[in-house]
Amino acid sequence: MAEVHPTAVVEAGAELDTDVSVGPYAIIGANVRVGARTCVGSHTILEGWSEIGPDCQIGSHVIIGAPPQDLKYGGEATRVVIEERVIIREFASIHRASTGGEGVTRVGAHAYLMAYVHIAHNCLVGPHVVMANLASLAGHVEIGEHANIGGMAGIHQFVRIGAYAFVGACSAVLQDIPPFVKAQGNRAKPFGLNVVGLRRHGLSREALQALKEAYRIVFESELNTSQALEQLTIGGGAFPEVQRFVEFIQRSRRGISK
Repeated sequence: MAEVHPTAVVEAGAELDTDVSVGPYAIIGANVRVGARTCVGSHTILEGWSEIGPDCQIGSHVIIGAPPQDLKYGGEATRVVIEERVIIREFASIHRASTGGEGVTRVGAHAYLMAYVHIAHNCLVGPHVVMANLASLAGHVEIGEHANIGGMAGIHQFVRIGAYAFVGACSAVLQDIPPFVKAQGNRAKPFGLNVVGLRRHGLSREALQALKEAYRIVFESELNTSQALEQLTIGGGAFPEVQRFVEFIQRSRRGISK
C-alpha cells in the first residue's frame, strides 16, 4: 500500500503501486503511474502522461511530465517514461514529448540525474547514464548507455552522444560525439578515448588498442571522415566496439565533432 503524506495531492486516476511513498506537498496527476517502492520527494510534481518505474528515487521540487517547450505542441497525449532504479535529484525537470518522433521522452534504467538537470522533449537517455548538476539536453537528443555528461554541459537539439562517451563540464555540444570518446569545450571537441571508463567496464586490452587505432584514423589522420570510414571498413571489424564506433559515425546526420 502507498504511503502518501497528508499534504500531498494525488488526483483521481493516478496509479501508485505497492510501497510507493509520496512526500509533503507533492502533486501527482491523473494520468501518472508510479512503480513499486518508488519514493517521490516533497513539492515534486508528476503530471501529464508519465510512467515512473519501480525502485526510483525522486528528490524534492522535481518536475516530470510538464508540457514541452515547443511551439508546435498542441496538447497531444505524449509521454514521459522513467525506467526502473533511476535517481533524480532536486529541481530536475523532464518534459514530455512534442509532436514528431515516437511521442515519448525516455530515461533508461539506473540513470543518475543530479540537481537541476533538464531533459527536454523527445530525448532518449540510455541506461546507466550519469548527468551532473545543471547539465541540459535540448529536444530530440539521444544519449547512449553509460555515457557521462558533465555539469553545466549543454547538448544541442538532435545531437547524439554515443555509449560510454564522456562530455566535460561546461561544454557546448553542437555535433555528435561518437561512442567511447571524450569531448570538452565550447564548441566541444574530442580529445581521446574514455580510457578510464572503458577499463572500469572491463574492455579488453586488445579491444582498447583497436579503438585507439580507429580513433587515430578518424580524428588524427589527414583523411576526411568518408575516407577514414572507408579505411576502417576495408580493414575489417574484428572487434564489435570498433564496428559500433564506425556505425555510429555512418548514421550521423549532424556530423561528428572533429
